[in-house]
Amino acid sequence: MAILELPGKREVVGNLVAAQLSRRGVGFFSFGEYFESRPLLEILKPEVVVKDHTWIDGVAYRALRIDDSLLRETLAAHHDSLLYRLEVERGSVELEVRGNLMVFSWFLEERREEIAAMALASFSEEGRGVVRASYRDVYELRLAVNPPLRVEVRPAGVEYRGRLTLGEGEALTLYLTGAPRGGAVKPIPPQRVEEEGRRRVREMLGALRGRVVEPRYELLWRYMWYVILSNRAHVEGHPVLKRPFNMPSKLVYRHQWLWDSAFHAIVLSSYDVRMAEEELMNLYEAQKPDGRIPHEVFLSKEFCKLFWSVDDYSPWTTQPPVLAIAVEVIRRRGGSREFLEESFKALDRYDRWLREQRDSDRDQLIAYVDYLESGWDNSVRWDEAIARYKRSPETYRGRYREVRMAPVEAVDLNAYVYLQRRILAKLARSLGLEDEAEEYGALAEETRRRVLSEMWDEETGFFYDIWEDTHEHIKVKTPAAFTTLYAGIATEEQARRLVEHLLNPGEFWTRFPLPTVSADDPRYDPSGYWRGASWLNMLWLTYWGLRRYGFNEEARKLAERALEHMARGPTCSENYDSSTGAPMGAPDFGWSTLMITIIEDLSTGQGVDAYIVA
Repeated sequence: MAILELPGKREVVGNLVAAQLSRRGVGFFSFGEYFESRPLLEILKPEVVVKDHTWIDGVAYRALRIDDSLLRETLAAHHDSLLYRLEVERGSVELEVRGNLMVFSWFLEERREEIAAMALASFSEEGRGVVRASYRDVYELRLAVNPPLRVEVRPAGVEYRGRLTLGEGEALTLYLTGAPRGGAVKPIPPQRVEEEGRRRVREMLGALRGRVVEPRYELLWRYMWYVILSNRAHVEGHPVLKRPFNMPSKLVYRHQWLWDSAFHAIVLSSYDVRMAEEELMNLYEAQKPDGRIPHEVFLSKEFCKLFWSVDDYSPWTTQPPVLAIAVEVIRRRGGSREFLEESFKALDRYDRWLREQRDSDRDQLIAYVDYLESGWDNSVRWDEAIARYKRSPETYRGRYREVRMAPVEAVDLNAYVYLQRRILAKLARSLGLEDEAEEYGALAEETRRRVLSEMWDEETGFFYDIWEDTHEHIKVKTPAAFTTLYAGIATEEQARRLVEHLLNPGEFWTRFPLPTVSADDPRYDPSGYWRGASWLNMLWLTYWGLRRYGFNEEARKLAERALEHMARGPTCSENYDSSTGAPMGAPDFGWSTLMITIIEDLSTGQGVDAYIVA
């Protein structure tokens, strides 16, 4: 357990710096939404990989041969520092080094200078081979290249380049440090980055000793623990993100999201319950006066305004209400009374907001009014709802202040609401609030009754979303139906029929199972984001739903079918091509580590009491 070694691993993540090695060089993305740097290195002569990347305790190595020369690459990250070193072990090489340190613009490349001006970023050459970038008085980066390079300062960044020859025993070193401006954080000396990075990862993984894991999944399991722990960040001085939290992927998604954090907290609760509590407390801190818990907390108001036209750290949307599930898992693992009291207050206000702002017909079935609010961003589920809104926006604006699609009472949304209300009743009772416990028990039962009477289709044996105004079924088959198993809403006969759909190769039993729309839908795209790719949070909910109803063999088959592909890398990606099993989207993705809990359940059979919550 002391050493975690992953052949072929290409990403290394430090606390405040994310890095990614490519086969034709190295490029890294700095922490946060402010800066990025890529690519850093181009080797003129064709390279031959003698030994591909080996990833040991947070440090990546690769052996290269160029003509008759042998080189060794090292990439290490720890806290605020990243070190890249290319050392010639035999012979000599000619290199051309080109790179930049720019305002981070993500997909808005054409607006880079506008973003630079808006963010008030500044760039400068500090000395030979040293460049600096700062974001207001908040954050700064310093990049040192040795041997030095020629530097050119531009409005939105700094570019550097040079040609050099390295002889035996010589090395090219790139050292990036980041720190809050004026803070007490000091960069770690380059020679200590590799040592400290390895020590910290060993320390993190050392806490897992003694856990029972099937040997075929042990490497994947350990890697996923590294992912969930190393995606953790702490932004000093942030007015909302006051506590440490997990970014979904430091390589791509660098804010805090509502439902991502709920899934992160579920995994973290079995490592350190206080860490899991912290994960949710920022979201309570971000809760609005009217009770809404926002969709996302940005690192800056500037980027929230850029993407949402809202002068705040959060947009006007929420996300699927799965926080209560995480709270209940934390409670069972010994969550503090203080945390549970804060959770009840936040979730009570949130449920009241949902009733007032997302249930215009007051039937206790909550509606989505924005496709991004659903978490299933571009899903086939919302195609007709978006089209209806565009045809007649005035029809819906009277009911909801902010709306971007015809309101849909979604089956998964209401399964989560049912669970939230059951859990609020339980929390209220444990805190001595009997009236509130009675209120939420009754609300939960009404939601359950409505899901059964309005959303089940006896002819096809499936649960469907419905239109809020007419309650007609929206006949699109998605894994949202299986959340009724996790919530315990479905009857035994309904559960049996849902399992038939799950195991049908023409519907959900694809190579990587559980695509986000049934494979017999004409719009099914196996690599489509939420239009046919497979996501691990949906698989997690379905697995435990099957276990809840006693379909234990089916649950094992579902898990093993997915883990077969994940273990090959190992990979822990945002989503997977449902027809090939190929990993897609952001690497090192936080909620995909939910598979840790399934691996442990497959190994011991003891997960039911922890993860089936009501």
